[in-house]
Amino acid sequence: PVNLIDLYILTADYSTDYINWLRDLTGTFVEPTPPISSSLEIAYSELNNYKAVSDTLIYNPAKFKPLFGDKADESLQATFKVVKNPQINISDSEIKSKVLAYINSYFDTTNWDFGETFYFTELATYIQQSMTPYVSSIIIVPNSSNQVYGSLQQITSLPNEILISAATVENIEIITSITAAQLNLQNSVVNTIIN
Repeated sequence: PVNLIDLYILTADYSTDYINWLRDLTGTFVEPTPPISSSLEIAYSELNNYKAVSDTLIYNPAKFKPLFGDKADESLQATFKVVKNPQINISDSEIKSKVLAYINSYFDTTNWDFGETFYFTELATYIQQSMTPYVSSIIIVPNSSNQVYGSLQQITSLPNEILISAATVENIEIITSITAAQLNLQNSVVNTIIN
């Protein structure tokens, strides 16, 4: 073969099982494993009919890259801090559930391709526009004390990864204003950089 063609395949069954595990708060679901290359090659063998003789197709399973919640890598865990409009009568729990619904909608797998980059400004704009006039502002603050505010403004993924949110309502906090304390600017990393 002259040309090696990498195919990244996300099956519907694996996607559904993974999202069910990600959203499960009871601990009853087990993290699914992606299908193996040989099973993908068998399931999608008809694709060989469309390749040139000099081509070889390599079937690779897709992987998810969870963000924000407890099921994400520690360096990707974060808290969304939402400033609600004090002029509007709405409960904190209602705002949290609506923000979470918009985050999950934003990270729907049909909205993402393999290897895409997440930009927080796009998510923040989407949430603020969708929740006008209830929300005044939203920021994202890393949970790790080894990271500074702004560390998660942009998150990249590998060519075989699709970004997905693992956030829960526990990752959303309602605040009255954005202050240095809300941005975690008192952590040791920031103080070391400034000094």
